[in-house]
Amino acid sequence: MTEMTGDDLLDTLPDDNVRLALIVAMARNRCIGIDNKLPWRLAADLQYFKRITSGKAIVMGRTTYDSLGRPLPNRTNIVITRNPDWEGPIGTRVVHSLEAALALAESVAVCNYQDEALVIGGAEVYAQALPQCQRMYITEVETDVDGDAFFPAWESAQWQEIVRERHFDESSQLHYSFVVYDRI
Repeated sequence: MTEMTGDDLLDTLPDDNVRLALIVAMARNRCIGIDNKLPWRLAADLQYFKRITSGKAIVMGRTTYDSLGRPLPNRTNIVITRNPDWEGPIGTRVVHSLEAALALAESVAVCNYQDEALVIGGAEVYAQALPQCQRMYITEVETDVDGDAFFPAWESAQWQEIVRERHFDESSQLHYSFVVYDRI
């Protein structure tokens, strides 16, 4: 067995940069939440979220973390909070700025041989991270809902749709699409 040095290990890491992406489910009016909850229940969307984020670093605000109630398994949970005294449970990494969260997410992705790290919310974190994202995974729910959290407006001319899968949920009677956009 050949012993590797730190420099040797660095040579085995991917050459490409880690892509920053975000994942969100939103209504036509860009609503993403009400009272710190999703405004709908789409089992297939939760499965899609799990498939896209599993094994990756995920970045979220503390309020989003609180809505989840626990660290999500098989992911590196990075929580942003302004409160210097807040300590997350085992399974979370706590940072105090988006910049620190993104740097940590990129480091985790490189160490885990991942090509992507994901922002998962909430509204304020999406607004801050959107200018730096190269990909968006958006579940477009074909309805308008009342809410108190909204995805930021984004310039569609800066993005190219690369995938669209249309679906219908029997229990909620909602049409929705899984759409992937890459920055042009």
